[in-house]
This record gives sequence, C-alpha cells and structure tokens, in this order.
Amino acid sequence: MELRQLRYFVKVAELGSFSEASRQISITQSTLSQQVKQLESELGVDLLIRDSHHVRLTDVGEAFLPQARKTLLEAATCMERIRDIQQLGAGELNIGSTYSFMPLLKETVLQFIKQYPGIKLNICCHSMETLMMMLNEHKINLALSYKSSVVHPEIASHIMFDNQLAVVVSDKHPLSAQDTVRLADLERYPFARPAKGLQARNTFDHIVEGLDYRFNVRLEINEVNVLLDLVRASDRLFTVVSEAAVARTHGLKSLRLDQPGTQMEGSFHVLRDAYMKRATREFLRMLCENRAYGMALMDIL
Repeated sequence: MELRQLRYFVKVAELGSFSEASRQISITQSTLSQQVKQLESELGVDLLIRDSHHVRLTDVGEAFLPQARKTLLEAATCMERIRDIQQLGAGELNIGSTYSFMPLLKETVLQFIKQYPGIKLNICCHSMETLMMMLNEHKINLALSYKSSVVHPEIASHIMFDNQLAVVVSDKHPLSAQDTVRLADLERYPFARPAKGLQARNTFDHIVEGLDYRFNVRLEINEVNVLLDLVRASDRLFTVVSEAAVARTHGLKSLRLDQPGTQMEGSFHVLRDAYMKRATREFLRMLCENRAYGMALMDIL
C-alpha cells in the first residue's frame, strides 16, 4: 500500500469522479484507475462502485475512507516535523484570519516572507465559524481573530494582546481633535458601518443593544481595509474597528469610546493537543513583537 494510492482513493471518493480527480491531481485517468485498482487488490475488497455516470463508495469504502484520511494526515505531519528540523527552509504555512483582524498582519507577513523565503504563506479571510471548521478539517494551521464568545472544545484559543473597539475618523474630521467620544456624539455624523458578521460589528451591536441611539448609517462593507480607506478620504464619515487595526496608520485618528463593553482581545486558535510546527510558532512570535502592546507567549509557544 502506497501513500499516493491512498491520496488517489480519497480524491476520487471526495469528488465522486475519476475524470475530475485525475484533472485535479494532474495524472491520466487510466493511471488513476489503475492505482486505485491495485489498492483494492492489495486489500482484497472493492472500495468503489463504478458506473458510466459516477462513482460511489461501497460499505467497506465508507469505513476505509476516514482511516485513509487519518493516515495521510499523519504522514503529512511527519513531513512537517522533518521540515522543521531543516531550519524552516521549506514548506507551507496556512493561516486563516477574520476580516477584522486582517489589517494587523501586513508587517508580520512582509517580515516573514523576507526572513523565510523557502516557506510559502497561504492566507485566507473568513468568518469565525468558517475558520473553526477549517481548523477541524486541517485546512489551516492557525486561525487569527479577536476573542470569540463561542467555545470550541476541540480548539485551543490563546489571547495574544489586549485591545478594544475604537471609533475611527480621518485626521480632517471634526471629532479628530478629541481623544474620547460618546455614543451621542456619533449621531451627528454619517456612519460607515462594518458588515454583519465582522467582529467589530458584533462588538458594537452588543454595546448599543437596548439603547435608544439613532445612527446615520450610510454604507456597510465587509472589507476592513477598504472601509478604512473610505473613512481616511472623508472629513465626515466615522467607523468602528479594533484600535489595533489603525495603530500607526497615517491619516486616521482612533478615539476611545466612552462606553462599557469595548474589549476586543487579539487571539490565535489551533487544534487542541495537535503538533504546532515551527513556522506557526515563528509567525506568532513575529506578530506579537510587531504589536507594541503584545504580551509574551513563551509559555504557550
């Protein structure tokens, strides 16, 4: 039994098609079919039911598929440990981030790819719920977000730094001369609001829930960098994002909101009790060092 045969079987089982699996793996359909047949012959069972339209798993195939995936995962983990021994000279690091957290990554990404040119970074943005699912499915090594109120028993979450929700305006805005604002102050200005599902929006909605304020919402957007660019270009718009998202950002002023419940703690999430490869540890170390208020993570990393 060879690892490539297991990979081929898993891909066919997931796609339900030899032709599509061969296209994605970049081998001929006849080679793919032959390799899966050899696997079935060695095991002495039929794993797949083939017909002219699609492919289905047999009962044995259904039972074998989770074990095949587990074996491939263990082999991949073994390879990652070997790459770690090779001083971060090769490999990939898959990182997921919530949209609200993404503006904090720029410096760290540039530093990491410069220092470790042999490691490819794959970064994706999704909702918190999607990131937790991707961690469970081993599609990402690390998830970055502000602290979630939802507990996932299979995932270990760690706070990296303390932060809070802030009101953000351009340095041309009438409120830019202040350091602190009240919710009542914001009713006089157009609101560029983060879209539903973003952690800054969730925090703000929780703060104002049940309070009698009427905000002049002029637009909603789910891309934080674009949101900040629009606010920077306006002398009237305001938005709400994490204070960390605008640290050292030219043309924007971050204002403290005089209201309880503004805490937004920067966090990272990994599978509980899973091996954390050196590339992940190194990225987290750089991220914390690039945040002036980052807390030490030596006990965690």
